[in-house]
Formats: sequence, C-alpha cells, structure tokens
Amino acid sequence: MQIKQLRLCLTIIPFMIILVSCSLSFGPQKDPFYTDVGTLDSARFPLIKPYYVIYIDKEYSWQMPLLANPPSKDIYYYYNLHDIRKIAVENGIIMIYTPFTEDVDQSIGQKVLHWFIIIPDKNVETGLDTEQAFLDYIKQLGVQQPPWVEPSEIYQQFFKTGCLDWIPDCK
Repeated sequence: MQIKQLRLCLTIIPFMIILVSCSLSFGPQKDPFYTDVGTLDSARFPLIKPYYVIYIDKEYSWQMPLLANPPSKDIYYYYNLHDIRKIAVENGIIMIYTPFTEDVDQSIGQKVLHWFIIIPDKNVETGLDTEQAFLDYIKQLGVQQPPWVEPSEIYQQFFKTGCLDWIPDCK
C-alpha cells in the first residue's frame, strides 16, 4: 500500500511542477521587458517600451533613464530623472513630475526642469520648468488632466498583478 502511495506521489509531484511552470510561461506577457519587477536590491516597473522606472536607494528615490538619441534640445543635459513623485501614462504619452533640482548651467540657457513629457513612438523627451507650461503642452496632445499616480503605488500594482493599464495584452 505504501509503495502505491509513493509511486502516486512521485508521479503527481513532477506533473504539478510541469503544470505550474507552463502556466507561468504562458501568461499574458512574453516580452521580458514587461515582466521584470527588479532584483533583490532594486524595484522596477515598465512604462511604455523602452522606458521603465527603477528604485535603487533613498538618495534618488524612483528614477528613470532618458533614452532619446539624439536627446531633445530642451533637455540635452538630463540623462536620468531622479526623485520621481508622480507618473501618468495616457494615449501613449508618459508624464512625469519630479521636484529634483538638476545642476544646470544657466549661462548657456539651461533651466531646472520638473515636468516631463515622453512620447516613445515619436522619440520625444521634453522637459518644462512650470506646471502651467506642462498643462498647456499636454492639452495640445489631447490630455486634459493627467491621471497622476505615485510610483510606489504603480509598483505595488505591477508586483501583485503583473499588469498595468499601458502594458500590451494586459487585463
């Protein structure tokens, strides 16, 4: 009797392992860009590919590398956005607010920018120095009021569900 139970267990356990691993690999997303939640010492969530937000330490909080090549003329001296406090994604547009003050050279016309608009499919990365200029710009893009969310809330949703509204084929 015990031998039959042992055989049954040895048959069922590998079958269950295969079943679970198959269900994980056939989830809604197959692109690793949209499934990466970070590592043991960092947290990460995707925005619109190829943009993502990462948290490494308290000094810079949530941050996002800028990728436009060549960079937009407005923010050519910004390589990363640090201390991101609010994010909105709507109609293929990423909107970011950060109070972080970048070191700038005002003698050549550089400004401290806090409001950012990224349109990945148009290779646009634009930074603005005032909220009003930001709101005026996004209205031209068809966005009346950004649906702001804090990065930590976005990360929690992504970590729990594996989905965010802007991830393709995610419900």
